[in-house]
Amino acid sequence: MQIEKWNASTRLLALIGLAGQFVWSSYAWPQTATIVTDGTQSRATQVVTIDPNLLVLSAIRQSVWGPPLACKVYQRSLAYDQQVITSGEYKASGLGTGQFRYNVRVSSGETTLDRVEVSDGRLMFTQIGLEESPRRVNLDQVRQMIGNAIHQAGDRPEINFYLAVGGQPELLRNLYHRYFWYKAVTRQINGVDVWQLVGRLRTDPPKLAGNADIDIQNSGPIPPGSNHPTEVQLTLGRSASAPYFPYMVEYFRRTKREDGQPDSIERLSVLEHTELTTTLTLMDKDFVFKIPDSVDKIDDDTQLYKPKVQLADRTLLPNR
Repeated sequence: MQIEKWNASTRLLALIGLAGQFVWSSYAWPQTATIVTDGTQSRATQVVTIDPNLLVLSAIRQSVWGPPLACKVYQRSLAYDQQVITSGEYKASGLGTGQFRYNVRVSSGETTLDRVEVSDGRLMFTQIGLEESPRRVNLDQVRQMIGNAIHQAGDRPEINFYLAVGGQPELLRNLYHRYFWYKAVTRQINGVDVWQLVGRLRTDPPKLAGNADIDIQNSGPIPPGSNHPTEVQLTLGRSASAPYFPYMVEYFRRTKREDGQPDSIERLSVLEHTELTTTLTLMDKDFVFKIPDSVDKIDDDTQLYKPKVQLADRTLLPNR
């Protein structure tokens, strides 16, 4: 495989915000390329009136402040006419610590590379393969911009955006800003109570939004001719044991005929988490990144995640 193809694959990983990815699983989730609609309802499926955007905000908060967890990771995507498989594991300390480790192997054909994303709560490092320089985010600097407002995260959802750096939290943060969530249904799949949320690319930024560069990028327009997924379906846990846990994310692209009318919908990627456990013992050493001896530079991405201004203790940050 040519290296240019691998660059295209890694660009796809970045494009769809794969920060803490997901799984084909032993849960045997339905594999048909179907977005939930009123016509697909059954006795186990009920459309609800709650705003699904609020459910995504709740999922971001839970991913930042929830209990420690670990799960298996698997992703299958179509990238530039190549099938790309990602598999590995994810574990996080939760409780607002910002500590997590995401280890996966990405493969396409006979070519593989390893991706590591790890945070000790102060610095987050990302390493993709051996040819690319590691990337770093200084979380201390991000938290300095939040200041004492961090203690109001329960009442101010925008604060959780700035704490959602890497792993599951960032995946959910990006999904919230990139897609407008317009439908929510309750279901039970293989005995698991879930929400299934449906979203489409935003044409306008959300009313409540982060103003860090990463949020502005994700809320912005998609370039014409882009292969970016146009639709998404997010499956969140609805039980007390796994509230808002992101079991599955499915990405779709809707195509149009020459007359502009909808033609078909193609599934581009499926991501899941399985084998979830919250009964585990984690140690600080689990979240240490060892910089390879061959590394001669580290690229810094801190500015991408910093709020534009210091957050006030009590006043909501205005939307740009």
